[in-house]
Amino acid sequence: MTLTFKKFTQEDIPFYYGWRNDPEVAQYDQAGFLRPMSFEEVDVWSQRMVEGLTFTICADGNPIGTCAFMNLDERNRHAELAIVIGDKNYWGQGLGTEVMKQLLDWGFEGLNLNRLYLHVFSFNTRAKALYEKMGFTLEGVKREMLYRDGKYQDVDYYGLLRSEWKK
Repeated sequence: MTLTFKKFTQEDIPFYYGWRNDPEVAQYDQAGFLRPMSFEEVDVWSQRMVEGLTFTICADGNPIGTCAFMNLDERNRHAELAIVIGDKNYWGQGLGTEVMKQLLDWGFEGLNLNRLYLHVFSFNTRAKALYEKMGFTLEGVKREMLYRDGKYQDVDYYGLLRSEWKK
C-alpha cells in the first residue's frame, strides 16, 4: 500500500462529511462533534481546512483521512498537529505511524519548527500509544474537560521538541 498526501480541497469535503457523521470516528475528533451534521454544516466547518495546512491522506490513491498543522506560529516556531484516519477499513494497520513520521518531517525540516504539540482524549489509547512511541512527552492533563457517554473525560496534552526528535 502506498500512502500519499495532497492538499485538502473542496473535492475532499464529501469524504470528510462521511467520516464526521460516523459516530465511531467522530468520538475521537478534536472538534468534538456530538451530533450528526448536515453537509452544509460540514462544508462551512471545512473551509478553514481548505484554507489552512490540511492534507488529505490517500492509500493507493483513495482518500482515507486527513492530517494538519493548526495554530501555526511562525515567529515562535510551533504548531499543533491533528490526524484523522476516517476510513475504518484502514484502522489498526500502522498508518498513523507513517502519517506522524511525515508530519514530523514536514514540521521540523520543511517548516523549520522547534515544537509540535497536540491534544488527545484520555480514552483514545491507540493515539496515545502512537504519540508516546514517536517521542512525544505528556505535558499536562486538563481534567474532566470533555463530557462523553455520560461521564467527564480528561484531555491529555503532548509535545515534542526538535531536539528530542529522531533520538
